[in-house]
Amino acid sequence: MARNEIITGIDLGSSKVCCLVAEINESGNMDILGYGISPSSYLKKGNVVNIEGLTRSINDAVNQAETMANLKIEEAVVGLSLMNVDILRNKGVVAIPKSTSEITNQDVERVIQAAKILAISPDRDVVQVIPREFIVDGCEGINDPVGMVGTRLEVDSYIVTAPITVMQNIHKCFQRAGILINNIYLKPFAVKKILLSWDEIEMGVALIDVGATITEIAVFKGNDIVKYATLPVGGDYITNDIAVGLRLPFNYAEIVKRRYACAQESLASEKQEIEIQSIGEVSTRRINQKELASIIEPRVHEIISLIRKELEFDNQKINLAAGGVITGSGLLPIKGTLDLAQKILGMPLRGGKTEMYGYDQTFTVCLGLLSSVISSINFNRKIIEKQKQRVSFLERAKRFLREYF
Repeated sequence: MARNEIITGIDLGSSKVCCLVAEINESGNMDILGYGISPSSYLKKGNVVNIEGLTRSINDAVNQAETMANLKIEEAVVGLSLMNVDILRNKGVVAIPKSTSEITNQDVERVIQAAKILAISPDRDVVQVIPREFIVDGCEGINDPVGMVGTRLEVDSYIVTAPITVMQNIHKCFQRAGILINNIYLKPFAVKKILLSWDEIEMGVALIDVGATITEIAVFKGNDIVKYATLPVGGDYITNDIAVGLRLPFNYAEIVKRRYACAQESLASEKQEIEIQSIGEVSTRRINQKELASIIEPRVHEIISLIRKELEFDNQKINLAAGGVITGSGLLPIKGTLDLAQKILGMPLRGGKTEMYGYDQTFTVCLGLLSSVISSINFNRKIIEKQKQRVSFLERAKRFLREYF
């Protein structure tokens, strides 16, 4: 039996590469076919530090997904975190052919491409275009212009740029892995639709993605990106503190963190004992969770305090009526993080988790990527259906004229 359209999302992280492959069914939803996870330490703060290593990690995650899905993956949508990102506002403008006057999906693609034409430094590259609104013959505030009649189509958009050498190295890894990149999304913009409600976005909300080595902060209000910032800190800094404080290998410290970490010493238990073996010691020793929390809490406090500084303009806090959402594997899994963060940030917070298809937050970015692709494909399907209906009507009209005239 022939398959429906296959889509793949790949999440490039500092500690792992995740891959999720799905099939779009007849109802326009996705059926997950396979997934893969590969440990990776070859992307640090958004920079490729080992091309061969990252290529292997991509291949490993993709091969796992291919084996499970019993198919070959040749293209994917990619999500990642980058430092030194600039977000600019720019408009694109195109004329609509007089022969049709009706705006098509191709016209939307043309106007988005036109928005990419702007004066940027030769050492920068356009990573992503995020439409804010479309304008048809001067009429603003349009989210979906397809099917409308007009002669001039504009898009007011956000243009995401990054260092060109960083992007070239990422593309090189995928080329070596034999994967064509269809689109690249910064992680907050990939997960926005599946983690945030429409009401939260309209009221104003901060999406805080804390990864292994990068923290991304994106503030949304309506169609506006009020703030976007990155910090060169993440969960690896907490792991490193544990490794140094307890004299443990880094990978072992990561296991200890995932199993026993608590962000607040006051919430930790003295009764819960943890058996560890420090570097250079033959025998094991025991510590309790409270001792571990005394190492973790100062670093968690520091990371959240840095986030708070980014949520201020001219020493004035950004008005976030809907509060904030924390996602990513760097902080959220640590017990007591949300409570401590609410105290420091002074606003309501919740964890950004999705239970789509029964997958945990490991695949949140991949699910966000696939959801974005599906929205676009379903959008195109509606356009094709409209065109079919229009052709069908014309055929019926012609048949009527032939029969009676």
